[in-house]
Amino acid sequence: MNDLRETMRARWNAKGYQYEHASAHGTKSPAEKERWRNIAARLGPGPLDVLDVGTGTGFVALILAELGHRTTGVDWSVTMLDQARLKARDAGLEITFVEGDIELLPFAAASFDAVMARHVLWTLAEPERAIAEWYRVLRPGGRALADFSPRRPGEKGHHYPPEIEERLPLNRDVSPEEVAALFVNAGFAGVDVQILPRDPGSDRVTYLISGFRPRGV
Repeated sequence: MNDLRETMRARWNAKGYQYEHASAHGTKSPAEKERWRNIAARLGPGPLDVLDVGTGTGFVALILAELGHRTTGVDWSVTMLDQARLKARDAGLEITFVEGDIELLPFAAASFDAVMARHVLWTLAEPERAIAEWYRVLRPGGRALADFSPRRPGEKGHHYPPEIEERLPLNRDVSPEEVAALFVNAGFAGVDVQILPRDPGSDRVTYLISGFRPRGV
């Protein structure tokens, strides 16, 4: 893991317990949960083997498990994974949580039927590498679904020091079409961009980018 990602990982290990308390993360929002239940429903009936990359405290992983999928969540923050495991235990759900770098996934090729990523794309130090990894772990015909909210022109992030924020390629005013092109370049077919319903009281536009690994590849 390079120095940039190690610095980011240390930040979440130190402050990951605050994540659930920030309203902007939406982990306690019924509307946000319903939105991601609808996104997960696009995978079709299960059970499927689904990977939640950058699972954090398990928001998407719990939804997937509730829908009956065999769910694995991967994240590099042990602080956040500890919370995710507690939430799964309290909900009576069986979910495998793994500590690992989402830009170098600790899984064999063709291990999953689907990959999902919420609030992840902007955090990637090497998005091309990460998306190629998501493609690698998918089985032929498997789908990837990820959300993306471009920064407004001049808007600054507040998760990391400025010298870190400025080194993240998608942490800026990047068009969804540019992000979709990264999926195409990684080998995904049927790449699609859709606008998601807005959060109540928010004017931020969020897109859903999806694609699948072609069969026979």
